[in-house]
Amino acid sequence: MSTIIGRKIKLLRLDQNKKLKDLSEATGISVGYLSKIERENFTISQAIIENIASALNVAPQYFYEGPHITRSYERSYNFMEEEMLSVEFLSADSGDIGMQAAIVNVLPNSNVSTVKPHSHKGEEIVYVLEGILTVLLDDKPCNLYPGDFLQFTADHSHQWQNLTNKMVRFLVISKSPAKWEFFKKNQAPHLQDKE
Repeated sequence: MSTIIGRKIKLLRLDQNKKLKDLSEATGISVGYLSKIERENFTISQAIIENIASALNVAPQYFYEGPHITRSYERSYNFMEEEMLSVEFLSADSGDIGMQAAIVNVLPNSNVSTVKPHSHKGEEIVYVLEGILTVLLDDKPCNLYPGDFLQFTADHSHQWQNLTNKMVRFLVISKSPAKWEFFKKNQAPHLQDKE
């Protein structure tokens, strides 16, 4: 068995706040056997991997997949006229980890954005590539300049604005599938996770 599979099972289980006993009850596999699998001391069959994957709500491939490369020609783009921004998704999808990276372009003078201040679970990282980005964080404006980096827990209310007459371009990385689904569907007004 790949040494990564047991580690991935344990990390995913812990991320879902499940105990070994919970996973045992969901799969019918003993706690002792699951513990050996997670410690990578035991070889497991494809059937058991499928059983565990089902109990953890992921595809079995999740345990086998390595790093994923998305080529520039595989990216999707969305332009949201009302929001005065475009989003270039850097990865094809958020995968099983639910993390997405995107480059966001905010048109000049977009101080009246229909993207309402929003919050969600997880963390968000912003790195400004060009222009001056105004981030409203808990209704307090913060200007970020090229090269500036902002990291915050996304349960804080936040909103992006461009109050200048030049394009703003920034990288954003977020772990919020609900947020990215709104952007992908070209519907950004209300971005509140329901999880």
